[in-house]
Amino acid sequence: MNPEDWAQAVGAVLRRRGLSWRQLTPAEVTAALTKGAQLWEEAVAGPEVSAVDVAPHLEEEFVANLTNPGKTPERMPPGCNDVCLWRCRKSDCGYEWKAVLNSRALSGRGCSQCARARVGAANSRPDPGESLAEVNPTMAAELIEVVDHPGWTAFDLLPTSNKTCRWMCPVPHCSFVYPAPLNRRTGQSSGCPRCARQRTVAARVRPKPGKSLQDMHPAIAGELLEVIEEPNLTARELRPSSTKVCRWTCSKPGCPGRWKATPDQRSRRGGTGKRCPVCHPPRKSPTRA
Repeated sequence: MNPEDWAQAVGAVLRRRGLSWRQLTPAEVTAALTKGAQLWEEAVAGPEVSAVDVAPHLEEEFVANLTNPGKTPERMPPGCNDVCLWRCRKSDCGYEWKAVLNSRALSGRGCSQCARARVGAANSRPDPGESLAEVNPTMAAELIEVVDHPGWTAFDLLPTSNKTCRWMCPVPHCSFVYPAPLNRRTGQSSGCPRCARQRTVAARVRPKPGKSLQDMHPAIAGELLEVIEEPNLTARELRPSSTKVCRWTCSKPGCPGRWKATPDQRSRRGGTGKRCPVCHPPRKSPTRA
């Protein structure tokens, strides 16, 4: 329907309802149509200064106009109070939130998630003399990296920080790499979990008071030279039933006998198992005629 036909139809309805209606002259019709076309062009063209002109980054973060669906920031003035949905343009964030357009274009408000992270990072930086590197240089030497803050060093961390870091065990034969929050390490004095497990296992196999090889078999304990895989262990740290291979030396004066056996093998049958092979050579089986 063209505008003139539409106006005639509306006029007929108004007259039936007793309302006044005047037929426009051709000049008035032309003027009204011209004015309408101008208003439409202005609405489509958008404001002279848009929100994107003031804050170009809004175009990248804009998701949807919740007040006027379909209307985008380049068609809204900076002072527009439409509520919009936004998404943080940082690839490691992507947080979505609702905000009025003018609070972003004129007040400069951005992603609240990133703002909290920046404030938290600033508050967690140590004052001179209070960093991990200065307070605990031994632990600082084990630091590899701060997981969520690449480039940070032990000078950027408070000893009470809850930031997760990657650490390397300083024990030469271990060098295990593991993650742990800094405050867990300093608060509980915890270290390498692999070494901790080994210490726990070692504690389980240690004898109870009065139950060691030294306590129960002192004569056998006197012949112990070393525990081959753990030379630091002594007879007081071995159970008689231990299966650790040890090196022994004969206690008989002048006997050069040396041999390998476990405490379990030596303490069996009243201490007669795995005796000195020089003093007690293995019996030859009798030959048959």
